[in-house]
Amino acid sequence: MAVFWWVVGPVVAAVGCWALLRACRFPGGWGYAFGPARRAVRQPLRDARGEVRTLLRAARRERWRARAGVLRAEWSYRRRIRRTEARLRRLAVPQRGSKIAQLGGVVLHRGSVLMSGDELPLAGAEVRFVRGGAKNMSYVYVTHPDGRERVQPYEGEEFPEDAVRGFSVRIRKAAAAAERRQKRRAGGIRALEAQVREARGATGPVVSARQRLKRITADHGEDPRVPRARTALDEARDDWRKLTGRRPLR
Repeated sequence: MAVFWWVVGPVVAAVGCWALLRACRFPGGWGYAFGPARRAVRQPLRDARGEVRTLLRAARRERWRARAGVLRAEWSYRRRIRRTEARLRRLAVPQRGSKIAQLGGVVLHRGSVLMSGDELPLAGAEVRFVRGGAKNMSYVYVTHPDGRERVQPYEGEEFPEDAVRGFSVRIRKAAAAAERRQKRRAGGIRALEAQVREARGATGPVVSARQRLKRITADHGEDPRVPRARTALDEARDDWRKLTGRRPLR
């Protein structure tokens, strides 16, 4: 029995709610709300309600589409700016790049050199090889344009002078290549900065979408069809009250 009511109960409740709603929409008794003989009496009220509902649904649908158009335009506008700014940030920050070579404590990368616990960008750096001192020592100096200078000593027994000199030449060549890339990158940065300004100023689609939404909202507020349909519905409700003594809900 419990299973029976578990299955049938929701159906009974739904039917009861439907019957109660119909009785409120067509008050005056069972015959007026449900009777087949009163179908023609109910039709004018049903038609008047349907006209109001159709007009309001059409207006809501049009406003929703206009709002969706605004959201799409704003999203596209912001996305274009974000993507361009992200490209600019990636290009503006010098990258270490892949490893080229290493000698002792100095690690040479495509865009920087690691030495003395510090990382120096190669673009604009000056590289010097110095021979001298005890134990056949040789030195590699790297000076950055901001004034930072690092030096790496090499003992001749472990690192022959020719190897250190050749390594300093590789660093110098890598620095020259990094300088050329930086100049090209500077041109790319200027181009991307212009693209960012252009993206930020490209508000035309957003403005047009907002103006369309504003115009549609204003048109709906001035549309005479909805007030006429509501007046016709009120007249149909008045007619129903004259007939049954009960004024139905809208």
